[in-house]
Amino acid sequence: MATSASKAKATGSGPAAAVGSGGSQRPRGSQRDRLVAAMTELSARHSYPAVSVADVASHAGVSSATFYEQFTDKEDCLVAAYRLVADRLLAGIPDGDSEADWREKLRRVLAQLLKSFEEEPDAGRLLLVEALAGGPRVRAERARAVGDLRSRVQRILDSAKRDGLQVDIPAPLIVGAVRSIASSLLRSHNDDRLSRQVDGLMAWACAYAVPVGEKRWSSGTNSTVPVPLAREWTRSVAAFIQPPERLPRGRHKLPAAAVVRTQRARIAYGTAKVIVEKGYAAATVTDIVAAAGISRDVFYAQFSNKLEAYMAAQQFGTDELLTACAAAYFAPRAWPERVWYALQMLLTAMAANPELSHLRIVECYAAGPAAIEQTESLKRAAAIFLQEGYVQRESAASLPRLCSQAIIGAVFELLYDRLANGQALDIPRQLPMLAHVAMTPFVGAQKASEALGALRETAVERAS
Repeated sequence: MATSASKAKATGSGPAAAVGSGGSQRPRGSQRDRLVAAMTELSARHSYPAVSVADVASHAGVSSATFYEQFTDKEDCLVAAYRLVADRLLAGIPDGDSEADWREKLRRVLAQLLKSFEEEPDAGRLLLVEALAGGPRVRAERARAVGDLRSRVQRILDSAKRDGLQVDIPAPLIVGAVRSIASSLLRSHNDDRLSRQVDGLMAWACAYAVPVGEKRWSSGTNSTVPVPLAREWTRSVAAFIQPPERLPRGRHKLPAAAVVRTQRARIAYGTAKVIVEKGYAAATVTDIVAAAGISRDVFYAQFSNKLEAYMAAQQFGTDELLTACAAAYFAPRAWPERVWYALQMLLTAMAANPELSHLRIVECYAAGPAAIEQTESLKRAAAIFLQEGYVQRESAASLPRLCSQAIIGAVFELLYDRLANGQALDIPRQLPMLAHVAMTPFVGAQKASEALGALRETAVERAS
């Protein structure tokens, strides 16, 4: 099947068409430089999974043979592009070594970062979105660059003076909030609005400020729950989320709808299992059929290809998950408690279904734009549970609505990290810290700390 980049090239439209037969519009520089520039541009415009080696070579004005003289494969070229983009865009980010107030330093970092994405949207999209579709070599490069940025931000947060305020939220979650908001704007071609997000992000970050010397909730011993308690929560959720059983052999009296429902469920679980083991790009229909324990005829009666099966698997159980979270949230409790119990349901359901969770949140980037959009829609749905926060106190009403996006981005950053590193069972342990992230801007640090302490204590007592 032709890729979107290939189609654009064949019809004379899109970025590949900019390479004229005379070569007058080809990028300047060495062949390697041109190939890296082509990878950056085409990945940003069409998504990395849709771009082939032939697309990159054509757009750079060289042959595929020349491509393989410079790079071993497509991912090798993506690694080079990512390294170049990361070093260029992050090089100008200030660190925390100056004597300025942490708020001024953090504002400079956010302003410089978002400005660089606004000025180079293709590079920003490759850095924030398309690199997540790559394999282990790109993930290693991303770990290096993101780790460096997180360290710079953490140094800024730790530089608060004794007579001032300090931020009670970990740097990785701030970086995650920025990544989520920036990538959403880049994907929707609203990159001209990136610089305007600085004030909103600063208002959100400053909502976690507490006096220097006070214990930080997010890094204290109460920011997690004990391992046995987290495992018990996960087992209780797993009890009502069971993988489908095989259909009876031979003739049976099951309704046709029940048969189709069971087959689709088996395909969803089989798809998730294969993709966790091999990654989306390497997974095949044959792999999925074997993992699901069905025939190829059954698979193709339900889906036309691997992508369709992935999209169905990504949505599998999502409505039930949101319904369960809503039931936990809308119980007659105070707002901080409702946030706690809705988050508990979300985190434990993800831990109870690690393969489907990994497929939804990690592998969506490798599956392409439609899969990414389905994950984004889940994040938008989750933001609904924060709307009541803005009426919890007078000062909460003046918070920018960007706070909801920042909170959801921070939460999903942690989920992504744990799932990508095979640590799904650790996710429920983070409930107190993530509940702190969700409620503190709206109710204030002191009230949030009191509520979280009581909720955690009650949960531990019930389990003992």
